[in-house]
Amino acid sequence: TTILRASLLLIHPSSLGCLCRLNKEEKMPLKITKEMTTHLIKYVRNVNISFNPIDQRTKSARELLRQVQAPRYTESNPKLKINVEVRNTVEPPSVVFQFVDDSEMKFESMKYKTRDIMFDVFLYSMNLDTTYELQGKSLDD
Repeated sequence: TTILRASLLLIHPSSLGCLCRLNKEEKMPLKITKEMTTHLIKYVRNVNISFNPIDQRTKSARELLRQVQAPRYTESNPKLKINVEVRNTVEPPSVVFQFVDDSEMKFESMKYKTRDIMFDVFLYSMNLDTTYELQGKSLDD
């Protein structure tokens, strides 16, 4: 499938230059397409976002909340739970992604741009997708 080929790009970058290409402006090693992200969001079980809405450091957390609530993600993964904690304290904003393999990725979102967080999440999801494909597993199992 197309998604499997894109996942294998992590192993052989020269094999599918049309799906993922170098992106020199943003300094990311590959471009993850909209279709790929719609598939890869299925590997995310929960997203926990906590922030203070009037704190200037929460820009990435608020934008990330907007992005993960996109209709294409909720249609692709209806089991995805998005938990938001709006705080009135000075704690830094945080984002935690939980995956189907029970692993977690934690970010202090003030230190990252939203695209960098999502890139890391989708890169990990690609590795999960490849692992599931090689083991003959499916998310529907």
